[in-house]
Amino acid sequence: MYSYNNRNTKKFLICFCLSILVMGTFSFATINKTSIFSKNKSQEASIFTPKKDDPNKASLLAVGDTMVYNAQLTAQYDVSSAKYNFNNNFEYVKKYVEEADYSMVNLETTLTGNKVYRYSSSPKFNSPDELADGLKYAGFDLISTANNHAYDKGYLSIKNTLATLKDKNFDVVGTRENSDERFIVKKINGINVGVTSYSYGRIIGDNKYLNDVKISDEYKNSINIFDSTSVDRAFNNINYTLKNMKDTDLQVVYLHWGDKYSLKENTFQKKLAQKLCDAGVDVIIGSHPHVVQPVTTIKSSDNKHETIVAYSLGNFLSNQSRDQFSQYTEDGLMLNIDISKSNGGDAKVDKVTCIPTWLNKYYNSKTAKYVYEIIPIASKSELDKIDNLSESKLKKSYKNTASKVDTTNLINIVENPFN
Repeated sequence: MYSYNNRNTKKFLICFCLSILVMGTFSFATINKTSIFSKNKSQEASIFTPKKDDPNKASLLAVGDTMVYNAQLTAQYDVSSAKYNFNNNFEYVKKYVEEADYSMVNLETTLTGNKVYRYSSSPKFNSPDELADGLKYAGFDLISTANNHAYDKGYLSIKNTLATLKDKNFDVVGTRENSDERFIVKKINGINVGVTSYSYGRIIGDNKYLNDVKISDEYKNSINIFDSTSVDRAFNNINYTLKNMKDTDLQVVYLHWGDKYSLKENTFQKKLAQKLCDAGVDVIIGSHPHVVQPVTTIKSSDNKHETIVAYSLGNFLSNQSRDQFSQYTEDGLMLNIDISKSNGGDAKVDKVTCIPTWLNKYYNSKTAKYVYEIIPIASKSELDKIDNLSESKLKKSYKNTASKVDTTNLINIVENPFN
């Protein structure tokens, strides 16, 4: 027979062993949880490096065309509030946009208001101011407004769009008040980044034309236009701004150019890009074709300078479906650009990460409206959480876009999430 003390000793030993077992199980679970978390964080870091507020390092993000067609106006209108809301369009790309230190987007429509003109789409675009709210919600910092639709509703398009964007605290390049510069220089984590934006057009004497519409004398100098009839004249138009863009460590140029729905850059684009590379431009971001064109690097004629060229980032937001326009118009690219500045003062592009996007559109029977969502094709676990996706279309979109990325030591694309 055991004594009372022996029974207590046995109980103590049993409790002690159970405690060790529980603690070990907890520790094992904790270690495994940490390892999974770390793996996910490292995968994010492969896209988003360096982090915000890192001295002498910064990340830029650029996306392509943002447009609103009549079908989108219907989809984004809320009857109960009698207002438009575009926030849901950007829900799944929001984290990518916000993570970058400075995010840029091409606004290929106008915010003219509905007092004089009603909201409309092609061929004369006029979108609600709430579109700007959606872009702000997504996390964008800079809006490029130089494109062939900037003058769609006349001078009010320039005046009201500028006023709305500035009122919502966006940086704006491409259109301006007469007193404004043709560019902006932004200090990002100690790096002075100069950005300008130009659209193709025609310049005949003192007259300027967009979409063959003559811009009024009062506003002809309010839009950055290059003459698309000559590469040399186009370069001179842009270079005038570059020469005045002083005290910059790195220069970015948004160009609205190229042939619609063409998957390849044309000769004009290649020649103009080369001249800008020779002039020292670091990054060229293209828009207008509405499909993704090659992302690559080019060398200056003296082989001393290298320029990142994204000939077209495709559509970011639009209603240009595969059925109606081109099988590639639902595809887009987000370009994450890591830059740094050495102690000696030289700045450079360290890495470019291409993140494919696909524009998902589906019918919601509960609301009796279509839903538009920009989907980043980057993470299988994230895609699995999103309803109403077509895996076959996502796979095709990724394949189409990946074929346009010239992967090098400098340029890469996120791993295919379906591998």
